[in-house]
Amino acid sequence: MAKMHEVDFEILGDDMQFVKITLDPGEAAVAEAGGMMYHEDGIEMQTIFGDGSQQGRGVWDTLVGAGKRLLVGESLFMTVFVNRAQQRRVVAFAAPYPGKIQPVGSRRSGGS
Repeated sequence: MAKMHEVDFEILGDDMQFVKITLDPGEAAVAEAGGMMYHEDGIEMQTIFGDGSQQGRGVWDTLVGAGKRLLVGESLFMTVFVNRAQQRRVVAFAAPYPGKIQPVGSRRSGGS
């Protein structure tokens, strides 16, 4: 299993918050279509079908996953933001409506 490290992020704003994520060279972030606010030079965007977890699975599994995403109001497509630069780069994401962003760590949410 791949080893993950801490995500370097900063939450900015008050009622219309956004999160600024700093990506190391080769590091990537995945977001729903339309969530990106801005990115620096060196960040490459790639659109994928679903959330990327369906890679290597059959067409039926992919369609079932897409149906589940539609039922809960999520987009069929996600965007992967990859830092192709040789230095750290920033990408920022915002919601289309007012609200507060709450960071959730895998240890706090019961993940491993």
